[in-house]
Amino acid sequence: MTRTAVWFQHNLRIAGNSALEWALHRAQQYNSEIILFYLYSSIDEAPWQRGAASSWWLQQSLTSLKHDLSQRGLVLNLVRGSASDTIPRLIEQYNIDAISWQRNYEPHLAHRDQQLAEQLVQYGITLNMTNDGLLPDPGQLMTQKGTPYRVFTPFYRQLRKGLLYKTDQAESTTKPHAVVSVTLYESLTLEALNLLTPHPWQHKLARHHQPGEQSAHQQLQRFINERLIDYPTRRDIPAAEATSTLSASLHFGEISAQQILHILQPIIEHGNPPQASATEVFLRQLIWREFARYILWHFPNSAEESMDNRFDTSFWNFDEQRMQCWQRGETGVSIIDAGMQQLWQTGIMHNRVRMLAASYLTKNLAQPWQHGASWFWNTLVDADLANNSMGWQWVAGSGVDAAPYFRIFNPEIQAKKFDADGHYQHKWLNDFSRPATTLVEIADSRREAMQRYQDHIKRNHYK
Repeated sequence: MTRTAVWFQHNLRIAGNSALEWALHRAQQYNSEIILFYLYSSIDEAPWQRGAASSWWLQQSLTSLKHDLSQRGLVLNLVRGSASDTIPRLIEQYNIDAISWQRNYEPHLAHRDQQLAEQLVQYGITLNMTNDGLLPDPGQLMTQKGTPYRVFTPFYRQLRKGLLYKTDQAESTTKPHAVVSVTLYESLTLEALNLLTPHPWQHKLARHHQPGEQSAHQQLQRFINERLIDYPTRRDIPAAEATSTLSASLHFGEISAQQILHILQPIIEHGNPPQASATEVFLRQLIWREFARYILWHFPNSAEESMDNRFDTSFWNFDEQRMQCWQRGETGVSIIDAGMQQLWQTGIMHNRVRMLAASYLTKNLAQPWQHGASWFWNTLVDADLANNSMGWQWVAGSGVDAAPYFRIFNPEIQAKKFDADGHYQHKWLNDFSRPATTLVEIADSRREAMQRYQDHIKRNHYK
């Protein structure tokens, strides 16, 4: 008997999962058995092996998915090994004649998947590669000149046209099928996957997060019911619970952009004007996330190299002590230290504070954006290569559509504007021993940053 397989990756959900839906229908059509598996390989992830915080989220999300599938009589197998070795072996050993998975758009994973797909086609295997992870296919949305967009606003306008009429994938909901789900003899326990680091730091994250598909939909509904109407005016206030908190769920595919769009559509089309307007603001942020993945797809080196070559390694003045003070939240600047403490305690940081922390590190402290991105990569539960890379390059002034380098956030002024009563700072610094002085003076370090920028451009004859 032949079998149909589903390879779960960044689509850890059941509803609206077209890779799973396709495989279930095919198994039922051909009266074949089905194999569901998640494959973990640190080798395949290199050089972007998952950080400690997001590895914790992944383990909890797999726990939730495994339970949800078992409720439907389906088995999720957990396997270790490189895809290029493991999947052909599984195909041969378990007589698999078709396999379905969601496309990856991170360059190193997309390259791996393409090589594997070509290999499987030669074996005569039926492939089904779906797109449930992005609203547009990065290769299809281009400028009139046939080049990739590098500025967000025209990208947003082009994508936004007719967007609400492309929600068919989100409407599918997988129902139980009369298929036999196979358990692989080499299937591991979650603990045996060794996702978690020996350091106990990540265990405290459970106090702040509930990963999983059901939780993601509950969070979205809570956001729509309680926070959406005030989102445009309160989303930049770090002490307010005003955002959707769905970033990690989107990254791991516990909920998809298509599903969110499908739920937002009636509000945009039939809600009252304030509701519709607020929803558009939130949708714009969702499309900004799409833009980040689009940029990484077209500019794969942007995760490691400045897109503007004026900001090469010679521009920065790396200092290990400054980096460590920033990482530990010991800069002496309250809003920055509060953000770094929130990150360490919870695995998240409010987006406004992320910008302030990134600006302070790259401009006031003159540290390379790559080092800040690396710290976020390891400590954020929602660590996403595209968003993390583009966000840091945007603040540093080195990326597409970036804030100009001379836009240096003054954290003290920003704190007065967005945390005037000090609630956010007090919450995260109340039990924290603060340094007696600031690491650098804000005004002095700003002048030094501007002088460094001018000197570097003049010395290297950049335009």
